[in-house]
Amino acid sequence: MAHTESFWRIDARLSSFPQLSGEQRVDVAVVGGGIAGLTAALLLQRRGKRVALIEARRLGAGETGNTTAHLTEVLDRRYHALESKFGQRGAQLAAESSRCAIDTIERLASEAGLEYSEFTRNSGYLFAESPEQVHELEREYEAFQRVGTLAEWADDTGLPFQTQRAIRISRQAQFHPLKYLSRLCDAFVAEGGQVFEQTTLLDIHDGAPCLLHTDQGDLKADDALILTNVPVSNRVAIHTKVAAFRSYALAGPMANAALDANLYWDLDDPYHYIRTATSGDRSFVIVGGADHKTGQEPQTEDPFDTLERYARARLPGFEKTAQWSGQIIEPADGLPFIGKNTDAQRIYVATGFAGNGMTFGTLSALILADTVLGRPNEWAELYDATRIKPLAQGRQYIAENIDFPTHIIRDRFSKGDVEHYEDVPRGDGCLVRRNGKMQAVYRDPSGGFHVRSAVCPHLGCYVRWNMEEKTWDCPCHGSRFNKDGAMLNGPATRDLDAVMPD
Repeated sequence: MAHTESFWRIDARLSSFPQLSGEQRVDVAVVGGGIAGLTAALLLQRRGKRVALIEARRLGAGETGNTTAHLTEVLDRRYHALESKFGQRGAQLAAESSRCAIDTIERLASEAGLEYSEFTRNSGYLFAESPEQVHELEREYEAFQRVGTLAEWADDTGLPFQTQRAIRISRQAQFHPLKYLSRLCDAFVAEGGQVFEQTTLLDIHDGAPCLLHTDQGDLKADDALILTNVPVSNRVAIHTKVAAFRSYALAGPMANAALDANLYWDLDDPYHYIRTATSGDRSFVIVGGADHKTGQEPQTEDPFDTLERYARARLPGFEKTAQWSGQIIEPADGLPFIGKNTDAQRIYVATGFAGNGMTFGTLSALILADTVLGRPNEWAELYDATRIKPLAQGRQYIAENIDFPTHIIRDRFSKGDVEHYEDVPRGDGCLVRRNGKMQAVYRDPSGGFHVRSAVCPHLGCYVRWNMEEKTWDCPCHGSRFNKDGAMLNGPATRDLDAVMPD
């Protein structure tokens, strides 16, 4: 197993598909081979549209494969906070739409066999571990009652450690995200859909039809859905309203930490989350948390260590057998952005799912499918991708828009991490300024140098080395590249520029 490999990749096998070749013409083009993209593609194909889906790497290679797959209406932003930003009706719609997304996953999983997708209904527990957190929990309990969530005070959580108080939320769920994705893909292809892997979107033009330029050819479509965790269809507009974070997860055999198959979240900031899963005939516990902004944690091994200490202190006998991280996109006002891209007529985006990627990814497919088909959707206005709510987005919106220019200015005065290539330790990466240009230099274990420009091709910030995952991460908008500079995450749409080493 790789040092940072997702638990879900151990026993999931997805079909392989060819690259796009030449020019294709379809009704709808979907960009992104995760849960949002495949769900939307399947729904539209079933409604008589000719749909083609393109994925820059392999299906499931992105954040759907890195989730911990909690299916829940318990959101990262508390409902009592959402009420103050969107009103009570807005918070009710957020809860209602999340429940509908879970129901949709259950229905689609049932078509393929619930057992295969490991979909199960269970309860979620939101718990406080200190007297200070109990007040927050009480406020959220009252909000749960107002928004229609089935919540009650719980005397017993089933956790092997003491809590101050806890709320039990009924009819939540969990599943195996990549097995579920595999079945979505099988159904989509069986019903006539086309999938093209290893095909990277380079540019897109709104129009009738839309024109998608890729590194393998062109795709024309009446409508285009950009469902890539963070949109690659514009350079600025929506990125001022979201921020990229890394979130970490560990998995280990159940051992003495016997847990019911439920979902758990604490009230720390950043919060921790716990669930169980199976692989073969063995039971595992999964623990997540230790979030930080992408590219802004200099000691990238620390979050895994911190999370392991948390798990061992609370789950007797916990021993880590897998560790991985994922990219979560936090919206400034607490809800995702789903709908038409800014200044576009036929291009649609969805982003800002925070820690609810599986439910909000499915919800975005429901909303966008209705929009493309010209059908009304009662949730579309709430999640409108072009919305700007100064009072709702407030300080977080301001902070994100200060963060970018701050990095740009600081980068231009940076001397780099080390002065010479030879100062870069083997197996490590450093920034080195040569001839006035900042270079991202990775030195492999045998001593060879892999040199790329350190300038992120999205908006020009310098990338930072992530030692634990051997990646170059951009601290401004979350683009990520492997040790050789190949793109892993947008919003960048191309690799780090090549540089000839001195």
